Amino acid sequence: MAAAVNHWRTDYLTHPLYQPLVGLADLLPLANWPTQQDYDQLLQLARTHAPLPASLRFCCDLQADSYYEMHIGRTGEIPTRSGNWHDWFNALAWLAWPLSKAALNARHVRAIAAGEIKRGPRRDAATLLDECGVIVACSRPELGQALDDMQWQTLFVEERAAWGRQISVHTLGHAIFEVGLQPHIGWCGKALLLPVADDFFNASPRQQCQQLDALLATRLADDNWLSSPRQLWPLPLLGIPGWWPDNEQAAFYRNTDYFRPSRRAKSSSDTA
Repeated sequence: MAAAVNHWRTDYLTHPLYQPLVGLADLLPLANWPTQQDYDQLLQLARTHAPLPASLRFCCDLQADSYYEMHIGRTGEIPTRSGNWHDWFNALAWLAWPLSKAALNARHVRAIAAGEIKRGPRRDAATLLDECGVIVACSRPELGQALDDMQWQTLFVEERAAWGRQISVHTLGHAIFEVGLQPHIGWCGKALLLPVADDFFNASPRQQCQQLDALLATRLADDNWLSSPRQLWPLPLLGIPGWWPDNEQAAFYRNTDYFRPSRRAKSSSDTA
């Protein structure tokens, strides 16, 4: 297992994985870990760029007095550990995906209120999307089918030219952002396919993220949608064109321990 990255850094923002965060993290350039004052200032600046919940606040080292999701739903306060990459990326994910993050929290609150204190399939699916989710925007159904069927040669080699034009990946999960600091062979995200129109890919990256955020939040309001973690598909992130230099060679995709033809593909949270 790779050693944890403990020092503050910002160079990661150049990788396509972090595209949804570009512009947001830059609102308040920081030379070290953010303080409470920094989080408050970042949130104030971000409100001019995103439809953030009015009560939202990142509270450093707050100990919630109830279930994490219930506390957020009731107060808008996000318990945020100081000097912690996971919680830093969770804060940025709220700024990048405000409608979807609020919808995910609301889904948990509804489930808990209905008696699902221990996580069941719906809460597990919401948690997996929140932590490890990547949104796959796709305008060609056959490309989505190749992802579902884990046809990696088709998706990454034969249809390589389609990436960025008819299919693209947009990171939501904050655990994915954290693991991205030290990417490794075996690293997968949990993919959620969202069909889009062809002109989606003509929009700017920020506009694309905003469109997906609104679409995903609308879907998440229906508790019968995404009712099981099995509806999230494994996606080997280092296979995405432009995400890893070794994948410029077709031979890279012959590693069947990574590009597995079955649902046994490794979890995105596996950092070994």
